[in-house]
Amino acid sequence: MLDNPKKIATEKFEVTLLEENVIESYIKPGMVVEAEDLIELKKISSELTCNKPYVILVTSGELASLTKEARELSASKAFITKALAKGIIVDSTAKKIIGNFYLNVNKPFLPTKLFSEKEKALKWLLTFVK
Repeated sequence: MLDNPKKIATEKFEVTLLEENVIESYIKPGMVVEAEDLIELKKISSELTCNKPYVILVTSGELASLTKEARELSASKAFITKALAKGIIVDSTAKKIIGNFYLNVNKPFLPTKLFSEKEKALKWLLTFVK
């Protein structure tokens, strides 16, 4: 982990460069993420990684959610340019149900996996970083 990680905060997100090519995208509590928010998030992630390939750790506060359009966009092959893999932290039964729905219905193009522990998610994500 970086001693002094770079972080950019927006109304809906906190995006942190945890280490070289590892981004944490934290969705703030109660936020509803729309497709245009994901476009902004992608731009911030590319900026933090100096436009190099990266992996994404997704965490969220209580009652954060994505619209149907945002879920579809995030799963699409066309949207993925520099991202290599996505680990999603599910720390409640509700988030686990939603996460499994996303994996089974939207079938993300990007290798995506659900985790209950941040350390396990990071270990898996680092296998994608060269």
